[in-house]
Amino acid sequence: MDNDKLGQALRRAYEVVESKGKTHVLQTKEISRADREILTKNGWLQEIMRGWYLLVRPDINPRESSAWYANFWEFINLYLQHNYGKQYCLSVKDSLDLHIGKTSVPKQVAVIAKSGANTPIRLPFETSLLIYSGKDMIPEKKERIRGLYVMPLTFALCKASPSYFSKNQMDAEIALRLIKDPSELIHTIIKHNFVRASGRIVGAYIFLGKDEMATNIEEAVSAIGIPVNKLNPFEKEKPLFQGDTPKSSYQARIELMWSTYRAKIIPLMPNPPGLPVNTKEYLKDIEAIHKHDAYHSLSIEGYHVSHKLIEKVEQGIWNPDKDVLDKNALAARGYYEAFLEVEKSISGIINGDPPGKIAKKDLPIWFRKLFSPFVEARLFKLEDLWGYRRHQVYIRNSRHTPLSRENLLDAMDTFYHCLINEEHPAVRAILGHFFFVYIHPFMDGNGRISRFLMNAMLASGGYPWTVIKVDDRSKYFEALESASVSNDIVPFAKFIASVIQAPRV
Repeated sequence: MDNDKLGQALRRAYEVVESKGKTHVLQTKEISRADREILTKNGWLQEIMRGWYLLVRPDINPRESSAWYANFWEFINLYLQHNYGKQYCLSVKDSLDLHIGKTSVPKQVAVIAKSGANTPIRLPFETSLLIYSGKDMIPEKKERIRGLYVMPLTFALCKASPSYFSKNQMDAEIALRLIKDPSELIHTIIKHNFVRASGRIVGAYIFLGKDEMATNIEEAVSAIGIPVNKLNPFEKEKPLFQGDTPKSSYQARIELMWSTYRAKIIPLMPNPPGLPVNTKEYLKDIEAIHKHDAYHSLSIEGYHVSHKLIEKVEQGIWNPDKDVLDKNALAARGYYEAFLEVEKSISGIINGDPPGKIAKKDLPIWFRKLFSPFVEARLFKLEDLWGYRRHQVYIRNSRHTPLSRENLLDAMDTFYHCLINEEHPAVRAILGHFFFVYIHPFMDGNGRISRFLMNAMLASGGYPWTVIKVDDRSKYFEALESASVSNDIVPFAKFIASVIQAPRV
C-alpha cells in the first residue's frame, strides 16, 4: 500500500515537473502535504529553503551537489518570479557574468528589487541569494538571460566600479570586446549622463588597443558637453587578450584563459626530453602500460574493473554475447580499442606529424572506439558516436557548468586553434586535458578522452605516458575545479608535473 502511495505521489510530482519545462524545483503549493511527506520520507524531495524543494533520486548521496548546481539558476528564476514578478534586476556583476557566459555557479547571487531584507538567504552547498532594496536602481530597460532579468551589457559596463575592472580583468576584457559598435555605449552614456563612466570606458578601450572605439566614444560624448576624463581602470601594464574581436564570449574566454594559463604552466613543468630517437622502444613502453593505465582511468570514472578483466579483453578473451550487460567489461573493451588508436596517433606524432592537427583528426576516432562495444550491446545508438553531445551535461560535485550545446562548435573550433598553434608540449598536454573537460563536448567519456589527449600531447615533447592513479582522484578533481571555477591553473599544473616525475610502476 505504501509503495502504491509513493508511486502515485511520484507520478503527480513528475506531472508538475513536466508542466514546468522539466525543472525539478517545486513549491509547497504545487504538491499536497501528503505527497510532500511521503516523498521527503523516501528521499525523493530535498528542501532548498522553506517552501521550496528539489525533486531528486533517492539513491543520490545528500552530500552530492550536482542536482542542486544543475537546477541552481532555475530556482533563482522561479523564486524571483514568484516574489517579484518583473520588478527586479540582477546586480552589475551578476548581470555581467551572465552576459559573458560565466560557467561557474556563483557562491552568491545579488539582486536589486522593490523590497529586500539586505541579508543573505542561505541555500544548499554554501550558496546564497542576497536581495536588497533599490527600486530606483533598477534600469528602465532590462534584458533576459536564462529567464532572469539583467542589466543590458552597456548599462552594466557603465555601472561597474573601477574595482570590477581591476579585480576581474578577464571578465571585464571579455565584456568590453563583446561590444561591436561604439554607438551602443554612446547611447547609454548620453541617455544616463554617465560622466565618470565615460572616462573609464574610453580609458579601458585605449588600454585594450581599441583606439578607434575609444576615439568614437570620446568625440561623441564630448560633442554634447559630457567631459571625458580618461582613466585606465585595469591598473595593469597590458591586456590579457591580444587577438581580434572574438565571435563569442566563449571563444574569448578560452583564448584568454589559454594565453594566461600557459605562462604559469611552463616554469612548473620538467623540460621536455624531445622526440624519442628510438620510436619503437617508446611505443613498446606505451603498449606495456595499458593494463595499469586502463585500471586507473576506468576506476576514476567509477567503473569496477580489475587487472584480470583488463587482461581478458586485451587478449581477446571477450564474448560480447555473454558480457553484453556487463558495463564494466564493455568499458574495458572500449578503452582497449581506443588505446590502440591513441597509440597509432602517437606513432605519427613522434615521427614528426603536427600534434595538434593529429589530435583534431584522430580524437573523434578515439571516442567512437571507446563506445563501440556499447553500440554492439545496443546500449548506445550508432549515430550517437558522431558529432558532439545534443544535451546539457553537468559534472558531479562541480560548480562549473559545461558549455551549452549551442556553443560547442564555436568553443571546439577555438580549442583546436589554440592546441594547433601552441608551441610548448607541456602546455599542449595540460591545457589540452583541462579545456577538453572544461568544454565537455561529449555526453560521456570526456575524462578518459582528455587523459588520452594529455598523453598524446606529452608524447609530442618526449615525456613518458603518464598515469593518473585512482588514489589521487580527489586531488586531481580539486585541481581541475580550481582551474575551472577560480581561474587558477597552478594546482593542476603542479599535480600533473608531480605525476610525470613520479617513479614508474
